Amino acid sequence: MRREESGFDISEAIVVYLWNSPGRNDVEFQTRFGDAEALTAVRAVLDETMRAPIDMAGKTLVEIGADVRALMHERQPELSEPALKKLGNFFTYLVK
Repeated sequence: MRREESGFDISEAIVVYLWNSPGRNDVEFQTRFGDAEALTAVRAVLDETMRAPIDMAGKTLVEIGADVRALMHERQPELSEPALKKLGNFFTYLVK
């Protein structure tokens, strides 16, 4: 979904920002989105993802990633499946 008030697609911004994760993709992100507003919005979603209250006891990283995707879809229903997958991968990389 496109955020009309800001003029960028938050899902696309998340996918581009996390494309080389855990590496950086700053140049392409800056080229495509170019403003602090997009970066601030992406970082807010990443911060929310990092604080997700996920029960990890006895679960595999795949299961944890699925739980993160489900929770973030519930919290941010406008996010696309590719963006949710990137967020799940981002979270599981942090906890592995």
